[in-house]
Amino acid sequence: MRLRFWGVRGSTPTPHKDHVGYGGNTSCVEIRPERDEILIFDAGTGIRLLGKALEDEFNGSPVRAHLFFSHFHIDHVQGLPFFTPLYSADNHFTFYFAGRREARLVMDALSGLMSSPYFPVDVSNLPCGRDYIDLVEGTFRVGSARIQVRKLNHPQGCVGYRIMHRDRAVAYCTDVEHGPEWSDNNFHELARDADCLIVDAQYTPEEYTSHRGWGHSTWKDSVERALRADVRQVVLFHHDPYHDDATIDDILARARKIHPNVVAAREGLEITV
Repeated sequence: MRLRFWGVRGSTPTPHKDHVGYGGNTSCVEIRPERDEILIFDAGTGIRLLGKALEDEFNGSPVRAHLFFSHFHIDHVQGLPFFTPLYSADNHFTFYFAGRREARLVMDALSGLMSSPYFPVDVSNLPCGRDYIDLVEGTFRVGSARIQVRKLNHPQGCVGYRIMHRDRAVAYCTDVEHGPEWSDNNFHELARDADCLIVDAQYTPEEYTSHRGWGHSTWKDSVERALRADVRQVVLFHHDPYHDDATIDDILARARKIHPNVVAAREGLEITV
């Protein structure tokens, strides 16, 4: 599997000069189990860059991709209207989410994003082919990959994913606040023995004391839980908008004292699992 990071920031984009090293776009990760299988996790502002890359790669040929949402908070969906492959009738996208059992949850959430007075193009006018799938917790197959989905602790709900291909596994667990037993058990199930864990690392332990209940973890708690789950590589993700490059460098150095294989997600990072 090949992983590519297009947006790594949490909460809001940060187009500042002291954030250039890691990047200021919000969450978007591309995973390819096979070369022609495109799985996209979240549609933050980073997805705009991914859209341009896909158009360059396919050069007029149809794009087929699967887009998985962890949840619908604005930093995880705000790039979708600017994902230019949506505006070609030759392309087709399948959208997934597992959450509340409300009818047409995925379709309704995206329709609300691209509607008056927030955006001039209604989602119903998009020319691309689209399918909307409301998932339940469990394991399902997309192409050659098996994908497990579990709920995680976050205000208004969030899910994590485990992507399994052949004998490899990648876990995507952004926006999770550790603490409740049910969520910690789900997190451990998704992360256990994973080759790579992409994980919420928004706060320092010092910052967390004034952010309890906001739905995010400290880098230290996430790395320690990854160690207990026997994760081979940890990718610190969802960087706080107030953390500049120097702050993330410091967090990374401290995290590597706990786990032998930690990297901090940055725009353009590629990992082969």
